[in-house]
Amino acid sequence: MTPNLIEKPGVVSTSDNPAIMIEIPGSVSRFLATEGATLLIKGYAGSGKTTLALQLLSQLPKGGKGAYISSRVSESKLLQQFPWMEGISWPWTKTLEKTEFIDIRLGTAESVLKEMLEIVSSKRRDMGMNTIVLDTWDGLAKEMAEERLKAEKTLIALADSTKTRMIFVSEEPGRTTMDYLVDGIIELVRAEEHNRVFREIEIQKLRGTLISQHKYLYTLLGGMFRHFEPYSPPAHAEGKWFKPTEDHDGAFSFGSPAMDQEFGGLGRGNTSVFEYVENVPYSALRLIELPAIVNALNLGHGVVCVPLPGSGIENLAAVIRSATSEDEVRERLVITTQGDPIALKPPFYGIGSMDPVKSGQRLIELIEGVRRRSKREGVLVVGSVGQLEGAYASNLNPLLEQISHLISDIQVRSIDTLVLFMPDDAQLRAKLIAMSREHARFFVKDGSVVLMGEKPSTGAMVFEHSPENPILPKLTKIV
Repeated sequence: MTPNLIEKPGVVSTSDNPAIMIEIPGSVSRFLATEGATLLIKGYAGSGKTTLALQLLSQLPKGGKGAYISSRVSESKLLQQFPWMEGISWPWTKTLEKTEFIDIRLGTAESVLKEMLEIVSSKRRDMGMNTIVLDTWDGLAKEMAEERLKAEKTLIALADSTKTRMIFVSEEPGRTTMDYLVDGIIELVRAEEHNRVFREIEIQKLRGTLISQHKYLYTLLGGMFRHFEPYSPPAHAEGKWFKPTEDHDGAFSFGSPAMDQEFGGLGRGNTSVFEYVENVPYSALRLIELPAIVNALNLGHGVVCVPLPGSGIENLAAVIRSATSEDEVRERLVITTQGDPIALKPPFYGIGSMDPVKSGQRLIELIEGVRRRSKREGVLVVGSVGQLEGAYASNLNPLLEQISHLISDIQVRSIDTLVLFMPDDAQLRAKLIAMSREHARFFVKDGSVVLMGEKPSTGAMVFEHSPENPILPKLTKIV
């Protein structure tokens, strides 16, 4: 199927999977806009070097053509691995239509140099040939022994004199003579954290180009290279109504098909804990909180929310109102606060601030009240452990007893669901994880917010907001 293209420079989204984008860091794009630039792509086997090199060819300036010199695989195998090479259109023509494939698997280092001299000849340049990818360089260079440095200097000088971009692909670890000659080096590295493997693109140098960030996470999902920019806070206030997702298999929906697919929904009678480190923005956590609340309300369920810190309760209610109706908010939504209960009007309800036992009893009363007003059986309870620990810092044992009582009550009833957002340094952390049936973790790596399930275990996913609706999340697997 031909991708459905979005007119945005540097980004192509497919209708089959909106998470797949052809995108490279802006600093690399700016660097390669310079005629005669030489770039070395390094990385371990299977890191995506060929994928990246082919996509760089697909994004040549308008009217430009390239040559892909392969010392490893045939053109037919490349097409099997990267079918998108035949299917991408505006703003890039089909990669194969603007790329000359040259198979040198049986050639020698000397024959390759001769071939490259022919490519940069005036005749080829008149035809628009301005970029060469040599995949891989190190295999050929090892044949040259003492002549290697001379050959490399020749290629670099050739690129400069003919204003031809040259991209060299290498699997050689450590520094080589080529590292010191080329204008730019990017390395695709493998990192491990929390028992998951992450892919990182490290920009080591780009001569004459400002590097605003040296490391990015990337994925090869769908056989394409996509890096992730640092997390960008969504404008929740611009959120809008979305079609609610029905409850399924005894679970509330997250309000997000992507979250439901990865985590199976929010099981009735279950407690789900989302743990986060200090530098995870609250706006990212709200991409779990808000759609789940809105979806439940629009289906007729009651919702009780002990809100996350960092945003006023009026702002929270305003965002929810933008995606549901005033009737649902007034009748079936409870947003708690430590304020004076008498001075508050629905959907805001005070639970007190001194005695966790009395506050816990008040919370149970509010849940029972909204349950009676609900059109559908089952209440979604969303709570912030950080908010509660801050309010009852001197009475943590009674607080734990009240939360344990709430978890037990929800498990016994088996119709309600409890979602807890918990900082990783919470004093009640170990006990709450032990009592929960689901546990997921948020953290930040290379500026991107990452989400992964711990109980049950899932792969790592970059967590962003949907470009279509800023209160909905978008997940992209790191593969």
